[in-house]
Amino acid sequence: MEDKDAQMQKEAESAAAARPSRAPRGRKMRRNPSAWELPVPEDEIDLHGMTSDEAAEAVERRIDDLMIAGLKILRVIHGGGNPSYGNVKRIIDRKVRSEWSNRIQLYKVEPDNAGSSIMILGKPRPAQAKTTRKPAKK
Repeated sequence: MEDKDAQMQKEAESAAAARPSRAPRGRKMRRNPSAWELPVPEDEIDLHGMTSDEAAEAVERRIDDLMIAGLKILRVIHGGGNPSYGNVKRIIDRKVRSEWSNRIQLYKVEPDNAGSSIMILGKPRPAQAKTTRKPAKK
């Protein structure tokens, strides 16, 4: 005579085996930020102790210098966002999206350190344009 728990476990296993497995989703699942493969920075700038305006000017000068030197990867150490300094990270993020958008390919916060970001310089990749075919003239 079998134990009642063992019998229930066998029934649950057989029911699970009979159920169809879940089909894969059509879109890719988001990857864990720690799995991002960010390149090793070639230069870095530390913005601690600067106000937001000073920091923006310093980063802009560094971007210009790196483009002249032919380097592409910059680490921006902005810190966690001390309110007395005007939240430097927020200002840098805004400048990347607006004024510097034509000079920056990638801008991401480092997965292991929220106080610094990686910036890849260069022209941004053009978006994939949808091509529409015109109907043939008859």
